[in-house]
Amino acid sequence: MLRPFFYEFVLFLLPFLAYALYLHARRRNGFSLQGWERAPLLGLLALGVVCVGVGLALFAHFGGVPAGSAYVPAHMENGKLVQPE
Repeated sequence: MLRPFFYEFVLFLLPFLAYALYLHARRRNGFSLQGWERAPLLGLLALGVVCVGVGLALFAHFGGVPAGSAYVPAHMENGKLVQPE
């Protein structure tokens, strides 16, 4: 249950990681706080939100079961709980 939240959290952090790698490539030490003094934080936040939105849209479109499939709720069989399908 925690996995989808982890995916979205990673998608949100991708622009910040890309900017840190950019700073590191320019030899400005992107992994220290001094390299982030003039960072475009608003742009990174907006890009992170866009990444999360795209991830949610892709998850909604491609995730789950096919349309028209039957849902079988959880039920008891021979005294054991059978998970929903």
